Amino acid sequence: MAKMEVKTSLLDNMIGVGDMVLLEPLNEETFINNLKKRFDHSEIYTYIGSVVISVNPYRSLPIYSPEKVEEYRNRNFYELSPH
Repeated sequence: MAKMEVKTSLLDNMIGVGDMVLLEPLNEETFINNLKKRFDHSEIYTYIGSVVISVNPYRSLPIYSPEKVEEYRNRNFYELSPH
């Protein structure tokens, strides 16, 4: 029997909430906790609508490789995770 491939959405693999507009409930505590959770997993970018927040990790992250740049080229705003 052939194994069926299960497709996942971007949201299935996301750490925390990638766009604070979708944070429920939205208050100072959930806002800070979400940023901390994402930071702890090296997710240093988080949206608030069309604005991106960047939390500087003060360490080198391999996030600007030519492959990563190409991945984000000509993509829609919410098609990929904040970057």
